[in-house]
Amino acid sequence: MAEAMVPVEDRGYQFADGIYDVLKLAGWRPVRFRDHMKRLRESCEGILISDIPSMAEWESILAELAERSGLSRSLESQCILYIQVTRGVAPRNHLIPEPQPQPTICAYFKAAPHYTPEQRAYGVAVSAQPDERWLRCHIKAIGLLPVVLAKHAARKAGAFEALLVRDGIVTEAASCNVFCVKDGAVFTHPEGPLILSGITRGIVLDAARRLGIPVHEQPVPLSEFRKADEAFLSSTTMNVMPVTVLDGVPIGTGNVGPITRAVAAEVEAIIREELEAGVDLGAGLVASSQVGK
Repeated sequence: MAEAMVPVEDRGYQFADGIYDVLKLAGWRPVRFRDHMKRLRESCEGILISDIPSMAEWESILAELAERSGLSRSLESQCILYIQVTRGVAPRNHLIPEPQPQPTICAYFKAAPHYTPEQRAYGVAVSAQPDERWLRCHIKAIGLLPVVLAKHAARKAGAFEALLVRDGIVTEAASCNVFCVKDGAVFTHPEGPLILSGITRGIVLDAARRLGIPVHEQPVPLSEFRKADEAFLSSTTMNVMPVTVLDGVPIGTGNVGPITRAVAAEVEAIIREELEAGVDLGAGLVASSQVGK
């Protein structure tokens, strides 16, 4: 990967003119592959990038990448797939080129991040930070400087993650969706341009409903979030992570709560079920080998 090159005039490099997505795989099986690829396509459409691979073409491309990367097929072997699509290479100009260049696509596998048993058992701390992102957060764009700075400020404050706050409302976290629990119900910010609707967020909502836990997708003021009984984060890389401290003050009892534990376990169960019946990139490899025969 260190030898890969992109021209200096790639618009992703000069303008952050591109989008990305991150998938988790067990062996050659991505979690909710089609949901991720649908979001990737919608993000491309949102910034007017066209001429990207179809779903079938993505399966073939990623299957070949998995084979060349020597990716283990064992379901016990987990990794992360990063995909980035930029508008491509063109002379520097703020205007979108007409006709548009061929998009630049890059994809690679990397080791899944490690989270400690202590983080799972005792929860993590978050720090409230201003949400200074653009107003089209539903597009998974590569211009991430506002969340880079928010996460940096949170780490300097001794927290694991930044809790983003816009006009007094908790939107999400720097690289996760966020939930709180009050009186036995789960609350999270509704979908829309103020958040990136995470794929794992969808699994969390499915899990809560399977468990019969009431779910409310509505704005939650920071002042109310501080009074929550429980809180947790969700993302592709970590599934569910309990939150037990906000700005140095315990949330609820300061312990991981029963609803957080139940939802986390149900999310793991749903993912296991879906992996059994989900997309296997090996099938894409077989399909691509049949082309021209």
